[in-house]
Amino acid sequence: MKKHRILIVDDIPENIKVLQAILSDSSYEIQYALNGKDALMFCVADSFDLILLDIMMPEMDGYEVCKYLKSKDKTKDIPIIYLTAKVDSEDIVKGFETGAQDYVTKPFNPQELIARVNTHLELKHKNESLKFMNLQLEERVAARTMELQETNGELKEANLQLAKLEDAKNDFLSLMSTELREPLNGIVGFADMLEFSIKNKTNLKYVRFIKQAVEKLIGVSDIALLLSALRFERYEMKVQGLPVYEIVKNSSDKLRGLITERKVKLKIDIPKNYIIRGDERLLLVCMEKIIENAITNAPSRSEVYVGAELMGQKIKVFVKDAGTHFAAGEVNYTFRFFDLEKNERTEEFKRFSPGLVAVKLVMDLHKAKVDVENLKEGGVCVSFLLPEY
Repeated sequence: MKKHRILIVDDIPENIKVLQAILSDSSYEIQYALNGKDALMFCVADSFDLILLDIMMPEMDGYEVCKYLKSKDKTKDIPIIYLTAKVDSEDIVKGFETGAQDYVTKPFNPQELIARVNTHLELKHKNESLKFMNLQLEERVAARTMELQETNGELKEANLQLAKLEDAKNDFLSLMSTELREPLNGIVGFADMLEFSIKNKTNLKYVRFIKQAVEKLIGVSDIALLLSALRFERYEMKVQGLPVYEIVKNSSDKLRGLITERKVKLKIDIPKNYIIRGDERLLLVCMEKIIENAITNAPSRSEVYVGAELMGQKIKVFVKDAGTHFAAGEVNYTFRFFDLEKNERTEEFKRFSPGLVAVKLVMDLHKAKVDVENLKEGGVCVSFLLPEY
């Protein structure tokens, strides 16, 4: 077992002998100095676990020795116990102010001296253990921090690459949409010309079918671009006051062909003074896709009803149809489409459409909510709530 090294500093040899006798039966290695200067030389040249330091010494007293030792990195943590015949409070306070840990009075009580020595040696050992543990923890934290920095660097690089891929995909979608739109618009133009020139009803039916199919393809291209922009927050909103009736009317005008084809009656029942706050382009798309979904799923010769009502300082816009109910899980599947894992996107639902996915993203961008309700009397009601302008 390692012995604790103790330095005794006293200018009276008899006191040193008494202290050596008291500490002789324990596991201590004793060294002594007869003055302050020798004590400092020993401390510079060697290491000690504790110092017993007399206060009253010639040339350099115990206070000076203690102050010096506490000012140096090598010796500042060595416990110092003053040896003193003085017990007045001023001297005790001065002793603690200079950095000593304790004091014992002369004549020495052996049991008290040994108890104080052991206490401070144990405290020193615990402090050293704590410092060692803290050092280890700091090293671990530093290593872990470095690992995290490296990992964060890799993640940043991966995210940068993903962003580049996403940009490339969006650029490709935009390019494809542009490249497709020109020939498709040409087909629509020629279809319009044929529609006015063809007299044969069967051929006219085919021309109209081609026109509707091309217009649907253009719509799919546009919605794909919009979904990409909304999902990755690349769309800059222009919020303004918008008449609800005009938004519904303009959106439904684009669906006249579908309304005729499906033989559905569209009823718009909205006061013309209802004005909502939002982005015109997005709300036109939103309204169009809600009405389109309703018309597509409504039975032939049934009615699709579009209405609005004030709810505090907001306006609720809703579309009702008499079609089939949304199946269990279908609303969640539609409105959380991009949050689902790839293997979760395999389900097929009757009422699912990319348009409704766009509706959810549009409402998210407006910090608004879209609701879907299966009506008790049959049919579905899709609604959203926006602030009144």
